[in-house]
Amino acid sequence: MFSRLIFTAIFLACSSLATAAPVDLRQAVREAVSARPMSQAARFDAEAAKAAVGQARSRYLPRLTLTENLLWTDEPGGSLFISLNQEDLVLSQDADAYNFPPSRRDFETRLTLDQALYDPDISYGLRRAQTGAAAAEGGARRSGESAAFAAFGAYLDVQRAQTAQGWAESSSRQAAEIYRLAGERQRAGVGLKADTLRAGVQVAEAERRQVAVENDLAIARRALALAMGREGETADIAGPLTPEQFADVPVETLQRGDLQALSLQAREAELAREQSRAAWLPKAGLSASYALHDGEVLFGTEAGGWTVRVGLSWELFDGFSRTHGTARATAAQRAAEARRVEATRQARFEVEQARLRAAEARRSREVALQGLAQAEESQRLLLQRYEAGLSDLAELLSAQSALDRARFDTVNTEAMLILALGNIRYQSGTFVKTLLQPEENNP
Repeated sequence: MFSRLIFTAIFLACSSLATAAPVDLRQAVREAVSARPMSQAARFDAEAAKAAVGQARSRYLPRLTLTENLLWTDEPGGSLFISLNQEDLVLSQDADAYNFPPSRRDFETRLTLDQALYDPDISYGLRRAQTGAAAAEGGARRSGESAAFAAFGAYLDVQRAQTAQGWAESSSRQAAEIYRLAGERQRAGVGLKADTLRAGVQVAEAERRQVAVENDLAIARRALALAMGREGETADIAGPLTPEQFADVPVETLQRGDLQALSLQAREAELAREQSRAAWLPKAGLSASYALHDGEVLFGTEAGGWTVRVGLSWELFDGFSRTHGTARATAAQRAAEARRVEATRQARFEVEQARLRAAEARRSREVALQGLAQAEESQRLLLQRYEAGLSDLAELLSAQSALDRARFDTVNTEAMLILALGNIRYQSGTFVKTLLQPEENNP
C-alpha cells in the first residue's frame, strides 16, 4: 500500500512538471502569429515575393559571362577563321592551302558583358514585383490575424470548459444532496422509493455531465496548444477574459490585409496590361566581349581581341500574339478589380454582421444572468420546502434541471459575447494590432 502511494505521488509530480505554464491571451496570440505553420507559410511567401523584387531589379545590371569553347575543323572557312583569330595566318600563292587546309583547333576563352539600354519589360517587371511583394505582405498580415483569432477562440473554449467544469461539480454536489434527502425521507417512511430512484438518476446524469465537461476541457487545452503552433502539447489559460476587455471598433475602420492584398493584385494586373501594350516598343542593348584564342591549351593567351556591339530590335509582326496578350491582360485586370470590389463589400457586411451579433450576444447574456438568478432562488426555495415536506421531489428535480440549464446558458452566452466582440476586431482587421504592441505585430 505504501509503495502504491509513493508511485502515485511520483506520477502526479511528473504530470505537474509536464504541464506547460499557463498563458495569457497576449502570449497565446503572439505564439499563434509567430509559430503556427499557417502564418509562417504566409510570411515565407512574403519573403519570396520580396526576393522577387531584387531579382527583377537585377535586370538593370549588366550580365558578365565567361565561356570556354573548342572549335576543331578542316573546313576551309573555319580553318581560315581560326588562323585569323590566332593571328598566325600565312599567305600562300597556292589556292590548295586554302581549299584543302589541314584540320585545326582553337580554344576560345571569351568574357562577355551584356547590358540592357532600353527594355520596358524590365521597368514593368520591377513595378509588378514590388506590387506583388506588398500584396504578399498584406496576405501574410491577414493570415496572422486568422491564426490569432483562432487562438482567441481556443482560449475562450478553455475558459468556457473551465467554467462549465465548476458548475458541473456544483450541480453534482446538489444532485447528491437531493439524493441524500430523498433517501432519508424514504427511511423515515415519509418518502417514496420511486423518489429516491429518480434522485439517483439525477445524480448519474450529473456525473455523466461532469465527465463530459472534463473531456471538453482536456480537448480545449490541446486545441489551444495546437492553435498556438505547439505540437503534441496542452496549454492552460492564465486567467478568464471579460467582455469589458473588448470595445467596439468604429464603423469606418477597415484595415484588413486581405483587402489590401486584393487591391494591390488589381494594381499588378493593371501594370501587366500596361506591360502588354509596351511590348510594341523597340528594345536596345549593348554587348561587349574580349576573347583569347589558343590552338593548344585551355584558357590560352596566344592571341586576343575585343568586340563592342550596340543594337536595337523592333518586332513589327508576331502573328497577333501581342494583341491577344493585351486582351488577356485587360480581362485579367477587370477580374482582379471585380474581386476587390466583391471582397470589400463582403468585408463591410461582415463587420456590420459582427456588430449585430455582438449586440445580440450582449442581450442574451443579460437574459441568461437574470434567468440564473431566478433559477438559483427557485431551487433554494424548493429545496427548503422539500426538506420541510411541503413539496414533492418532482418539483425539486425540475427546478434543479432548470438551474443546470441556466448555468450552461450563462457560461455559453458570456463566451459567445466575448467571441462576438473579438470578431468585430477580426473582421475589421485590427485584432492583432489592438492586442500586441506595434513591434510585436510583425514577428
